[in-house]
Parts: sequence; structure tokens; C-alpha cells
Amino acid sequence: MILIVDDDRAVRMSIKLMLERAGMVCETAGDERSALEAVREREPQLIILDMNLTLETTGRQGIEMLRKFRVLVPDVPVILITAWGTISLAVEGMSLGAANFITKPWRNVDFLAQVRKALKDAEKAGEERNRVPTLEEVERSTVIEAIDRCNGNMSAAAELLGITRQALYRRVQKYGLPVDYKPRT
Repeated sequence: MILIVDDDRAVRMSIKLMLERAGMVCETAGDERSALEAVREREPQLIILDMNLTLETTGRQGIEMLRKFRVLVPDVPVILITAWGTISLAVEGMSLGAANFITKPWRNVDFLAQVRKALKDAEKAGEERNRVPTLEEVERSTVIEAIDRCNGNMSAAAELLGITRQALYRRVQKYGLPVDYKPRT
């Protein structure tokens, strides 16, 4: 489900119609209270959030709601929309985790492309979060971490890992690390 949050009913219905024609399921909210209630009842796949839910045009309401959504549903992408967009507002929204920033009026084809991209990116991120690393990946990262902790001293790293220096060098070679491995800074 995609949650559309905008105080303008015509905008909500326009976005909803566009997305439903593309086969997506949508719910709408016209104010902060109903938007937060909707998110608490059923976690959406995506939130489309207007930056101004009253006559105020600073975008602060949208920024504050974005902060609340990041706490309530941190993995759900949020696309910000506004008729009063500024570069500083877009930068602030993106730095708080917004997936995109779209200004009104928009082109439906571009808007739809951004929605699909946000959904696809969120799906990939979810798969990555749920992926269990292989034993080889864990061993490689553990070897690198031990060498880093020991500032490149292979004898100390081998001791930290509880293996011989020769065993450590075999793993360094196995994972394609340089023999004179330098720690990450």
C-alpha cells in the first residue's frame, strides 16, 4: 500500500488515480493525525508526503513529519512533494532520508518512474538486510578487521584470531588481500 499525504483533496485523488491505474494500491490522508494513524495501523510500502499541510509554505511541517516517519517506519521510503520547493528544503529532506523530492506540478510519467524506483530500491534494501552473509564473507571481514585492529602487524593479527601467521597468510592469499596489507584509515 502507498500512503499519499496531502491537504489538497484534488492532489490526493490525482496521485491516487495515477498510481491505481498503474496497478498500485493506495490510501490517502489529508492531515498529520490521519497520516500517522494510517502508518501505525498498516505499514505502507511507500509514503508520498506533501511538505505543507496547511496554508504555511515553509515546508517545516513536511520535514517534521518526515522525522516522525523515520522513527515509526525507518525502512519505508518517503517521496516529498511541494509546490514551494527550494534547494535547501530538498537538501534537508534528502539528508533526513527522503527517497526523492518532486515539485508540483509534475509530469505523471516522471512521477510514476520515481515511485517505481523508490519501491524497487526499498525492495532491494530489504533483501540485503535479510541476507545472511556466507561463512567465507564473515571470515574475510574478520581477517580484515583483525589486521586493521593490529595496524597491519600480521603476527599480532594472527594471535588475535587464534591462528598461526602461516594460516593468516593463507587466508590473506585466499581472499586476494595484498601480502603487505595496510589497515583502513
